This record gives sequence, C-alpha cells and structure tokens, in this order.
Amino acid sequence: MVLQCRCAALALFALASLVAAEVHVYEPPALYNRSTTFQLKAGGKKVPVLTHRAYDYAHFAADVGIDIEVNLLEKVPLKSISIVASRFDYNNKPRLHKNTVSWKLNDHKYFILKIDGAHELIVAVDPPETNVPPATGPNIFNVAAAPYKADKLGGRLTTHAFEAAIAAAGQSKREDPIIYVPAGVYFIGNLVLPSKSSLYLAPGAVLRFTGNSKDYRQDWELDGEGRSGTYWISTAHNSTDIKIFGRGTIDGEASSHIDDHFTPMLIVPVLTSRFSIDGPLLRDSGSTALNIIHSNSVDVRNLKVFNSIDDVEDNGAVDIVESQNVTVSDVIAIATADTYTAKATKPAKKKVPAVPGGLQPLKDILFQNCLGWTANYGFKVGQGALSDMTNIKFYNSTVYEAAVGMGIHKKWGPGTASNITFENMIIKSTSYTTSILGGMVGAWIALFIEDGKAGVGPITDILVKNALVMRSGGSRPLIRGVEGAEVSNVQLRNVWLPKGEHPAGSLEDLGLNNLKFTHNITVVDAIHHSHHHAKASKPETQVALGENGSA
Repeated sequence: MVLQCRCAALALFALASLVAAEVHVYEPPALYNRSTTFQLKAGGKKVPVLTHRAYDYAHFAADVGIDIEVNLLEKVPLKSISIVASRFDYNNKPRLHKNTVSWKLNDHKYFILKIDGAHELIVAVDPPETNVPPATGPNIFNVAAAPYKADKLGGRLTTHAFEAAIAAAGQSKREDPIIYVPAGVYFIGNLVLPSKSSLYLAPGAVLRFTGNSKDYRQDWELDGEGRSGTYWISTAHNSTDIKIFGRGTIDGEASSHIDDHFTPMLIVPVLTSRFSIDGPLLRDSGSTALNIIHSNSVDVRNLKVFNSIDDVEDNGAVDIVESQNVTVSDVIAIATADTYTAKATKPAKKKVPAVPGGLQPLKDILFQNCLGWTANYGFKVGQGALSDMTNIKFYNSTVYEAAVGMGIHKKWGPGTASNITFENMIIKSTSYTTSILGGMVGAWIALFIEDGKAGVGPITDILVKNALVMRSGGSRPLIRGVEGAEVSNVQLRNVWLPKGEHPAGSLEDLGLNNLKFTHNITVVDAIHHSHHHAKASKPETQVALGENGSA
C-alpha cells in the first residue's frame, strides 16, 4: 500500500512537472517576413522565426526544463556550431542530429546560434509574464477600445487615440492606471508618459515609426550621421513611477527610412525617477534604442534590442547618460553602434542642443547577464565626460562580436572615471574594427583618454576580473592616458587569452609592452599567484580574441 502511494505520488509529481513546463508562443503580425533558413520548436511547439537582414530571430516565453530544437532548412553540414548565451551555462552542450541542433533550457536567457555556412539565429527566451493586466477594467485605458479607437490595422497615423488614452490615465485617480495596447499594428507619433502610469504592450502589439518628420517633434538637429531626430516615446520631465512592460514590439523602421535623414531614439526616460521597462522587443532604431538621460532609480530587464548590424551607423542599443542607480539585467542587444554604454554628456554644439537638465554625476550603474553583438564597443564607459562617472559595474556578461569588447574612452570633458569593474566577462570575438586615435582597432580591451578640446580628466581604480577572451582581433590591448590625465590603478586579474593554459601573469603576456601616461597597472594570475606591476610609463598599444561550443 505504501509503495503504491509512493508510486502514485511520483507519477503525479512527474505529471505536474510536465504540465508546469509551459511555452508561450508570440504570433507576430504578417508584416514581418518568416525565415527560410530555420525552423524552431520549443517544448514541442512551433515558434515563428523572423528574418532581420543579417540574422534571424525567434522570441517566446517558457518555463525552464524544455527542449529547444532548431532545424536548418538549408543543406549545410553541421560540422561546426557555437551557441553563446546571456547567462553562463558551461554544462549545457548542444546536441546534433542530421540538420537539427537541440539543447535544454536550464535558465531564461538569450542565445546566439551560429552554424558554419548559415547566418546567425537569435533565440530569445523570456520567463512567462506575471501580472498580465486584463484588456478591460476600471484602471485599464485600452487604446483600441472606445472612446479612443486607435487604428490597429496600420492603415493610418493614430497618435491622437494614444494621446487621449494617456491623458485619461494621467488624470485618473486610480492607483495604477494602465495604457493597454492590444495586438495590432499602430503608426504613432511622439508619446509622453506622465507620472504613475504604465504602458502595456500585449504580445503581437507593434508600435511603428512612420519615417515622416512632420509626424514628430524634433529634439535634435544633427547627429553623427548628419540626421535630425526625435525622442519618440519619452517620460514627462520631473516625473516618477512610470513603467513600460509586456512582450510587444517597438519598431523604428530605421533601415526603411535611412535616406530620410530623420530618426528616432525609441524610448527615452528623461528627468524621471523610479522608471522600469520589462519585456518589450525594440527593433530597428535609427539612433539609440533606449537612452536613459538624467534619471535615477531605473530598472531595465528582459529587453531585446534587434537593430541593424551593417547599414545604420549611429543605432546604439542601451545608453545611460548622467543617471544614478540604474540596473540593466538580462538584455540582448544587437547594433552597429555600441551595445551597452554609460557616460556623461559632451559639450553641446550650435545645432546639437544640450540634453534636458543640468550636469549630473553618472554613478551606481550595473549591467548584468547581458549579451551584445556590435561593430563597435560591447561594454563601454564614455566618450562624454563633462561630469564624474563612478561605481559602474559590468558583470556576468558576454560579447558575441565587437570591435572592442570592454572599454573606457574619455574624450569630452574633465570628469573623472573611477571605480569601474568588468567581472566575469566573456569576449568571444573582436573581428570588427573601429577608429581609435587615428587607427583602426579590434581589441578585447581599450582604456584610454583622448583630448577632445573640452578638458581632460583621469581614469582610475579599474578592475578587470575573470575575463575569458576566446578569439583574437587584429590589435593589441590599449591602456593610455594623456598629458595631465593618467590612467592609473588598473588591475587585470585572471584574464584568459586564446590558447592560454592559465591566466596571463604579466603585461607582456597581455601584449601591454608600451604604456603611455599610466601608473600602477597590475596583472594578476590569482590561480598561479603570479603578479606583475607597472609603476609608470609612456607610448601606446592595442589587442586580441576567439570560440567553440557553448558559453
């Protein structure tokens, strides 16, 4: 009897586990083309795979424990594959069978799958949504419902309906008013979110940029590519407690409007506090996708930034500008420009006004469990440096491809960059190059100061700890100050270079043979207890990187 009860209990437990492993498939609108290269199943369910110029992507939510199965439709032999993930999992090896690659989902995370002979597939797996709001209710302002009646078929500009719903939510005496965007395609102009409001994007909801400058407010006149642009969706100044959440898409359509010389920053929390964003997919921003300006207490998580990697130069993913207490967790970002940047402002030019608000310090910033693919910097502090930048940490994160994996580049201003940490970082490859000090560079790290004629300040107290460099670029690492502003107190601790049997133990191991305007640069192999010190030095330098299997 006892044995029968135990068997029954085990059977029920197994059944409960099976039932609990849910997969939530998000059906995208027909405007996005389906992949002809890959098919994907998650927990046995078919998941749509979409094309995006240089790569394909799939986005869904699931409980851990499911199997992910990718079928390559093209006749390419599966001789060499790599999977890079936003959360480290060294024990989860992919399985190969004919034209199929499969692996078990041990944690919610984002993957980049590369099969030789085919382009990359991005697999974005979010945790199932919690606290999903209803489409109707006393605190729900549904943009598609009466009295707002937004056009959700993408037939016309429907900004007025969103503005009306936002205004009603802002005037509501409800404790948690939610602007609800159901599945559909919506062409909209600028939106400004008021205090204590939430914008929910349901799965299948797409906000689209029109590309017509007449539909938008102009917030700057010229950027690095000679374009003007707008803060597309922003926060009211001096606002508090604003939230953007859900699994919908915000699409800047940058590649379609590249010749229009007008571009959006997609989401701009500016002069706000206690702002959060959780879950949306940001696609094709022409300028920075998420630009956090002069704000504090900001939480970013489960964000997907899928930008062009080849034809839009100034399309950075996540920028944090002179803000405080910002956490960026579980994000994948793909862009031609830098993927993850924290910086101070730089001097305003005649046609480029200063960002709203006066100078503020940049401090208490954390990036963790992030994955980046870029033609420029993966994880970076700078270039703007008019104010001080301190207590910034990049943790447990991975660069799939970049020109520079980790960097600090101070160019504009006298502010100090201090107490900056890169810990538990994987740099898979730096096969791209970017312009640094008049040369083209591909390096795993670059810490340097450049005199942009706006004042100079030091870089100090920098820790690089537990860094794995997998494939070498064409340049040596760079650590360099300028006269009047040194790079000092830098410790490179447990840095593994390609083909190294143990961490680098000296400056020579790292290729740092010539340092300029530096002081106290230390290399530590804590495993073998070797230790090399550089007290002071002159001339310049740059670095190397690699791959295989699962990271």
